[in-house]
Amino acid sequence: MKDVTDAVVRAAGGSFEDVAPQVWVFPTEIPDGQWGSRGVIRPLPDIQAFIAGEHERKVGEARLARRRRVKALELLAGALDAARKGVD
Repeated sequence: MKDVTDAVVRAAGGSFEDVAPQVWVFPTEIPDGQWGSRGVIRPLPDIQAFIAGEHERKVGEARLARRRRVKALELLAGALDAARKGVD
């Protein structure tokens, strides 16, 4: 996050304090639900609270929990399928 933010600051020709708040990084290498701004990784609930207000933090937490449940179920289904194939 920091390297990307620093590169944008250099390209913009401004100070870190002025440019960094405008830089949001959404890399695909970071697990779903974690993105960055101002040179650091920020989880979805923090972003939700920043955009919509602290009272909306729960929306981000629920979305992230739902995504994690889906991923866990996909993993379990794959493991079960592999185990069933190994029994045949």
